[in-house]
Amino acid sequence: MGNLRMIMYDPPVRWNRDYTAYIPGLVKKWEFSDEGKTITFYFRKGLKWSDGYPFTMEDLRFWWEDLATNDEYRVIQPPWWSHNIDGTLMKVKFIDDYTISFTFKEPHWNIPYILASGFWEWESMMKPKHYLKQFHPKYNSEMKNYTTFQDKDKWWLNPEYPVLFAWHTVEYTPGEGATYERNPYYWKIDTAGNQLPYIDRIEVRYVTDPEVRLLQAIRGEYDATFRGVKDPLKIPLLKEKEKSGNYRVILWKEGAGAWPGVTVNQTYNVEKTKDPFMRNLLRNKYFRRALSYAIDRKRVNDVVWNGMARIQQFTISEESWHFASPEGKKIWQEWANSYVEYNPQKANELLDEIGLNKRDKDGFRTRPDGTKLELILDVRAGKRVFSETAPILKKNWEAIGLRTVINTVNKATQKLRGAQSIYQLRMDEASEMDLWIYPDWVFPTGTDPCRRMWPYIVRYQITNGREGEPIKKGSVEDRLMEIYNKGISEPDLEKRNHYIWDAVRIHIDEGPFCIGITGGQPSPVVVKNNFRNVPDFGVLGPWAVGAPGNTNPEQYFFKR
Repeated sequence: MGNLRMIMYDPPVRWNRDYTAYIPGLVKKWEFSDEGKTITFYFRKGLKWSDGYPFTMEDLRFWWEDLATNDEYRVIQPPWWSHNIDGTLMKVKFIDDYTISFTFKEPHWNIPYILASGFWEWESMMKPKHYLKQFHPKYNSEMKNYTTFQDKDKWWLNPEYPVLFAWHTVEYTPGEGATYERNPYYWKIDTAGNQLPYIDRIEVRYVTDPEVRLLQAIRGEYDATFRGVKDPLKIPLLKEKEKSGNYRVILWKEGAGAWPGVTVNQTYNVEKTKDPFMRNLLRNKYFRRALSYAIDRKRVNDVVWNGMARIQQFTISEESWHFASPEGKKIWQEWANSYVEYNPQKANELLDEIGLNKRDKDGFRTRPDGTKLELILDVRAGKRVFSETAPILKKNWEAIGLRTVINTVNKATQKLRGAQSIYQLRMDEASEMDLWIYPDWVFPTGTDPCRRMWPYIVRYQITNGREGEPIKKGSVEDRLMEIYNKGISEPDLEKRNHYIWDAVRIHIDEGPFCIGITGGQPSPVVVKNNFRNVPDFGVLGPWAVGAPGNTNPEQYFFKR
């Protein structure tokens, strides 16, 4: 359902079509006061839910007071961005029916942009009080718990649920699909005064098998699919069948700074693993560089991508607005080029220098005390790119004496190992366009304590210190967070970009923390020939930018 929710992307603040700026959406404007400590949002007057009921700040009050800060209901919690640096919550003021303000103890210039992030930030706040209160124990004494509320609070599955999007749910069949129809109270019109959306009805199919999706796409069974056939290796076949399928292939960008990459756990949990040596090894930059130098990236590119990818170190998306200037492009390129040389000899030298100079009878390196040293690489099942890359990595790392085990895991196991911070190395895909709204590829903070390179630090932050581990003063993580906190307190966009460059410099000097292999792949979009207004440029990898929703799907149409 994530792909459908990205099409519906319609938050208070939104990305523009070419990813160069944030623009008003449901709000007509926002203002900062008190040197950036207070942000006031002015929503458009006359907004209505899809059932015709007025949208007001009472709906946001319901979200904040009855859900997010309700200790009895933990499904929706205060968002990660709602905390002051000291961990306390922002103050929320409901000024009138269309105006709300958030006040912090320190400047938070990034808050409007966070609300533009993907579908998830605004979706968790978009709560129609007039509908949902009937299932809330505070407003209905017959509700003894929140079970029914939680079941009903899924707009994409619930035909009764009023929304502010261009389309609303009218039918849902588990495991098969769903149907959405135009919202008669949608607030947008085109320049000629026609109410949007142009398309009256969207029918969504649930097809989990990528090969089945590919077959259906080349048969011309889809009017549009944006991530349904995203594997770039399928582009030649998709192009070959364009005429017979009566469709066209538009090559958008994946925006990948590492596809694939290897995330190296910097908060390896010694309490659970009883292995302090492994934690220190994973945190040793020379060890990580040895792993990077040992990788035959050309081999990966040839085998996995048929040579169409770009060999590079882990970065965020090249298309990110942080790197749009000549100086920004220069530092991005330096980042992408760091430690990517295929040099097993140098890798061996680095391992010897850090004390891994003993070997067992099979030629594998041991720990300094002579005991077995084994690297475990977690590989998500069902991911072609990961499963084809992992054996190459195993071969490359064992060639420099590092015994490597490929640990194939399903999604639930991967999440659990992340939550407990017990994985060592993990196959991953990295892309991001704005680190101030989705920081966790570069900074040890964010929303998900199961992912990236610092899962236990993030867990400590989101649980207010109840779980996880704190950042140690003077550490690399401390330096990165110091930059992050300065950045969110900086009103000037160009100066904020400079803070990003400072953080990238730490990643170059102290990294890599995630080891990139290839990136820069295209992402095929397939649309019927009569399906129009889809732009030639888009970025699909980093979901935070809202694609394809940022390209105004409410203005897609069928040409007669």
